[in-house]
Amino acid sequence: MQETKIPIHKLILLYIVEQAPGLRRSYLQDTALASLSMDYFDVMRALDDLIDTGLIHVGARKGEEALDAHNRIIERCDLTDKGLVAISALKHQIPAATRRFITQYLEAHSYRRKMADAVTVKIELTSDGQYELICRQKEGNDTSFLLKLRFPTEEMAEKASRTWREHPDDIVNTLIHSLLIDTPEEPK
Repeated sequence: MQETKIPIHKLILLYIVEQAPGLRRSYLQDTALASLSMDYFDVMRALDDLIDTGLIHVGARKGEEALDAHNRIIERCDLTDKGLVAISALKHQIPAATRRFITQYLEAHSYRRKMADAVTVKIELTSDGQYELICRQKEGNDTSFLLKLRFPTEEMAEKASRTWREHPDDIVNTLIHSLLIDTPEEPK
């Protein structure tokens, strides 16, 4: 790893965030690694430098309830005004092939990113010592599905949380089918 490559690494990260504002920190890392222009340590060092110099802001968004697979608040990446100026002036230094790859990669994985943001789950400890699981699916800014369940143990709530994250469409479809199933009418 040569120190001379760090500036291009920073430019690549700035370019990725410019192309996908509000990108999750984990997706920024995935995209940078997929470009094969840097390794994990290069990504971390460059990102830390960009944060320290005020070119990228990384943090949770106010009022956002989305949690990651480990029930931590999601950190999103956005360019600061300083970062916008820097990438506008310097993006031509990124090889055209790298820019093309990043654009195509982000487009190819946009559905996965949108689904990850649309499907959220939260576990809260209730006053009576149970664990409330809150499963939510959004369409745009509106909640299209909301389910709250209580479990007696944290392990049960965690298992249900993982299942929701992995199979939200199956769960919603099964529930809707169960609610709308034709039942024989009772004799009058």
